[in-house]
Amino acid sequence: MQTLIQSLSSLPFFHSVWFGIGAMVIVGASWCLIGLVMGDAPKRGIEPSLVQLFGNSFSVAASVVIMFATGSVPECSLLITFATCAVYAIAGMMNFFMLQIMAYAMQRGPNGIIWAIIQSALIFPFLGGVIFYGVELTFLRGGGILLLLAALVLFGAAKENSNARGHWRLPAFICLAICAVQQNLQTAPSYYPEARAVGSIVRSLAAAGGGLIGAVFYNLARLNPERRKQFRSNLFNPVLWKYIGALQFFNLLFAYTLFYPGMNAMADAGLGGMCYPVMVGSCIVSFTLASVWILREKMRPLQVAALGVCLTGLVFLCIPLK
Repeated sequence: MQTLIQSLSSLPFFHSVWFGIGAMVIVGASWCLIGLVMGDAPKRGIEPSLVQLFGNSFSVAASVVIMFATGSVPECSLLITFATCAVYAIAGMMNFFMLQIMAYAMQRGPNGIIWAIIQSALIFPFLGGVIFYGVELTFLRGGGILLLLAALVLFGAAKENSNARGHWRLPAFICLAICAVQQNLQTAPSYYPEARAVGSIVRSLAAAGGGLIGAVFYNLARLNPERRKQFRSNLFNPVLWKYIGALQFFNLLFAYTLFYPGMNAMADAGLGGMCYPVMVGSCIVSFTLASVWILREKMRPLQVAALGVCLTGLVFLCIPLK
């Protein structure tokens, strides 16, 4: 696998902007699987936290094996490695709890709109970069932020679909707030040269470890006879392992073949700021289409307008000119 990646990376195409954009689109589109699984799992009697528990367990084990097999052990000081991994672990733990709240919201409201609201948290790490790390705030990027905020208002004002079964707006916006902090934590180490010495495999290991810790404490705190029965039932349910297999397959495969190589190609071309907007835009579009075609949710005019405003704001954030 390592030899194949090295062979492909020697080809000029895999260092081009077109590869970078294509990689970001594919990775972003694959993220919609997370929303589909977390929304569908409770409907099939699967506890969403178990998907994260076993998924993160597999990711931690795989990352440890890959780290030692490829010699990707960090060469920086122990203190820097610990601090960097701690930040990613906290972000991973926050992501776990955000997904549990998201699953709750998706059982009570329109999945496509809830997903779009949460993904709009993109504006907060961008603002964090502007405020704390000197990222340039151009006129168009400022307009993009305002459009994304307007889209949030429109999403929140949209009337519930006929399949909405309860209050979903507050949990959705709680998820948005968690994502705002979590994504800032996720991006902060990249601004420091010392932290960049910690490789992507170790970062993935730390993030998965944080998610695993969150899943363990969450399930222990709720452990009772009924939960034990559900745990045993889910453990032998093939649907649970299909969810885990699908999520972890794309997560690990794309992390090494598309995500990080694509970001490197974009950064080399001076377009690194486009990576997350392209991924999030692709994610929102793919999940919206999935919610219409797979989940059979109907899009109301206000929701269509909100989606259009959201995507326009993302395009404005991608434009590097003043």
